[in-house]
Amino acid sequence: MLAGMCACMLLASQYALHRSLQNESDLVQRQLTLYGQELSQRIDRYRTLPEVLALDPQLRDALTHPLGASEVDALNRKLEEANGASHSSTLTLINLEGRALAASNWKDEHSNVGEDYSFRPYVTQALAERRGRFYGIGMTTGEAGYFLSRAIEDERGRVTGLIAIKILLSELERGWQQTRDIVLASDAHNVVFLANHDEWRYRHFSPLTAQDLADMNATRQYSDQPIRPSNFTSKESSRTAALWPGSTIRC
Repeated sequence: MLAGMCACMLLASQYALHRSLQNESDLVQRQLTLYGQELSQRIDRYRTLPEVLALDPQLRDALTHPLGASEVDALNRKLEEANGASHSSTLTLINLEGRALAASNWKDEHSNVGEDYSFRPYVTQALAERRGRFYGIGMTTGEAGYFLSRAIEDERGRVTGLIAIKILLSELERGWQQTRDIVLASDAHNVVFLANHDEWRYRHFSPLTAQDLADMNATRQYSDQPIRPSNFTSKESSRTAALWPGSTIRC
């Protein structure tokens, strides 16, 4: 009888522990969904702008011939106006060679105008597949952001260049700082690029392969920022929500 009672108590405690962990996992899953929706909504807010500008006659015409100073000035002002009063995004017109012809930040000290972005994935993707996306540290501004791009085509459907928008997500990160959870977003290389704690940013959750390193170096995704291992252990946090393609919830 004593052995039976001990067995029942053990089973009951194991069941209670399992239920507790399951409830905790369900809670994190719901929170993860909310964080993911918030991130997607922030990006979707800007998604249509490149699509609309790709049809603009003035931008399409600008990619067909060498531009004079007055034309560049007019394009800069047009992109600045299209970007509106927002300081959370930057619009850039890029030709087939990957050279920025005009940009909404043309007044800034570190303007995109004239810079070579031919090695950036959002440029090569748009030129090859009509659309592109990429997260990385800006080569000109030094600010990290999410890039969306859309190819610009001529009357015959031939790609002549692209329009790209960079979306800053720093405001989103600051919002995440209000939660006691550790919230992370990682890329295809499992490198954390968004986090509500600075010490977690630019850490990797799995060993980087030679191909991972080659890809990041070729695109200068994180510029000169050192990428460090996460040293993640279950003792550091009991509740961690991770976002983005290929990511998992870590509890």
